[in-house]
Amino acid sequence: AGDLPGCTTGPGSRATLVRVADRFSFAPSDGVLVISGTVAADGSFAGSLRTDPPGRDRPPGAGTATPPFTLSVTGRIDSEAASGEYVTPRCRTTFRLPRIGPSLLP
Repeated sequence: AGDLPGCTTGPGSRATLVRVADRFSFAPSDGVLVISGTVAADGSFAGSLRTDPPGRDRPPGAGTATPPFTLSVTGRIDSEAASGEYVTPRCRTTFRLPRIGPSLLP
């Protein structure tokens, strides 16, 4: 978990990446959208998520013909952090999320 600079400000600028074996999940803005993908043996990762744009972003009369948004994340994970790039149709930013060890406490 850490900050996702450049796309949002305030509490929404947080992001979380969780790795389990050769899979990962990335939650930009720690929200409901989660990008999933694979982690290669060298620690590189990539994933994407296609979503329909919210109605407020559709031009009047466009109906559902507005193309979906594609959110993507690529990067590398090592023993210290996950570093990468997060890209949406409106934003492109690089990030570094420090590793946080698992906690067994409630």
